[in-house]
Amino acid sequence: MTTLTHQQIRSGEALERFESLDEGLRAWAISHGAEEYHFPVLIAGGALRLAEYPDAFPHLLMAPCVAADPEKTFAGHNVELCDWFLSPAVCYHSYAAFAGRALETNQMLTARGCCFRHEDPTALAPGRRQIEFEMREVILIGEPEWIEERLAALQPDVTALAVEAGLQGDWQPANDPFFLPRARGKAHMQRLLGTKIEYCLDDGLAVASINRHGAFFGERFFIRNISGGISHSACIAFGLDRWAAHHFLATLNHASSL
Repeated sequence: MTTLTHQQIRSGEALERFESLDEGLRAWAISHGAEEYHFPVLIAGGALRLAEYPDAFPHLLMAPCVAADPEKTFAGHNVELCDWFLSPAVCYHSYAAFAGRALETNQMLTARGCCFRHEDPTALAPGRRQIEFEMREVILIGEPEWIEERLAALQPDVTALAVEAGLQGDWQPANDPFFLPRARGKAHMQRLLGTKIEYCLDDGLAVASINRHGAFFGERFFIRNISGGISHSACIAFGLDRWAAHHFLATLNHASSL
C-alpha cells in the first residue's frame, strides 16, 4: 500500500500528550514575561527576502501556487507561484511585525506555529525529520545586554524542562541557520562564537535550540531598540514533534523498567 503521509497524525491520548507538553512550554514562557502571539502559516515573500532566507536556503523553501488559467486543469503547465511562502520558522513573522519600529520596551514574545521545509523524502521519519512540523518559539528583540541576561536565565530552565520530560541530553554548538553550508568559513566562525547551540539527545537529535542573531534582523527590518540603536534579537525554539515523540519513548522505557 502506498504511504500517503510522512507526517504525524494524532488523536486521543497522543493528541492530549502533545497539547499538554506545549501548554507546559507556553506557561513557562508566559511566566517569564513573554506575550503570546499567533502568526499565520503563510509569510510574505518580501519578508523572507529581507531576512535573506531564499538566498541561504532556496532548497528548503515551499510556496503555494494557483492555476494560471482557472478554467484549465491544475497541472505543471498551468501553475503560477504566489508571492507567499509556507513559513520555514516561526520567528520570521515577529521581525516583520516590528519592522520599521522604534521599540519603547524590550520585547519577549512566544508563539506556536506550523513550519515547512522541503526535506529529502528518503530522510523523512515522523518525530525526527518532517516536511511539516510544529514549533514553539520564544523570541527576544531589544538591547543586546538585555538579551544576554535573559538567555543566561532561560537556558537552565530549558534544560530542566527537557529533563522533566524525560529528554536526557546536553547542549552542543551548531551551524547558525542563517548561513549556507557552502559558507564554510563563516559557518565555522558561528560555531566558535556559539551563536547557535542545540539541546541534543544521546543520538544527536536536536529537540531545542538557542539562536543568537546579533543585529542581523534588526538591520534588515529597521528595528531600533529603546536606546535608539539597532535592535538585536535571539530565539529559543522547541521542536514540538520531536519533543513529544521522545517524551513518549522515555515514558515507555520508564514503564518497562518498573
